[in-house]
Amino acid sequence: MKPLICTHRSSAPPERVWPLASDFANAAGRIRAITKVEMLTPGPVGSGSRFREWRGRQAVDMEVAAWSPPRSYSLRGYAMGTEFTSEIQCVPDGAGTRLEMVIHVRPRTFGAKLLSPLISLMSKVMVKSCAKDLGDIARVAERDANGP
Repeated sequence: MKPLICTHRSSAPPERVWPLASDFANAAGRIRAITKVEMLTPGPVGSGSRFREWRGRQAVDMEVAAWSPPRSYSLRGYAMGTEFTSEIQCVPDGAGTRLEMVIHVRPRTFGAKLLSPLISLMSKVMVKSCAKDLGDIARVAERDANGP
């Protein structure tokens, strides 16, 4: 399956966006679709850190697969027989930031492989959902940069 790509531009600088985009423990307070986050590993976040993220009733365990502050990180998770990785980048764009997310979806079980054409059809919905997440991060960064 082709990678899914979504972007969102924020007027806030990368120094403001990165800490918000990479603070998984507090993501539920910033990204409206996330209802709860539980950190599964103690200490500072970095490669190998794990957390559980809820969107509604569905929880997904995720691991930080790559960590390159203050510009990018990659997450890996499994859901319904499918492995997904998502890379988030905070790219300087003038005085602001271009948030970019690239998602790779790989079916791993027989059932998931059978359903992969359906996953491809749902790609527009997935991109729209990711764009909302990036927009939420940008909204908080811009609000915090401009005051309450």
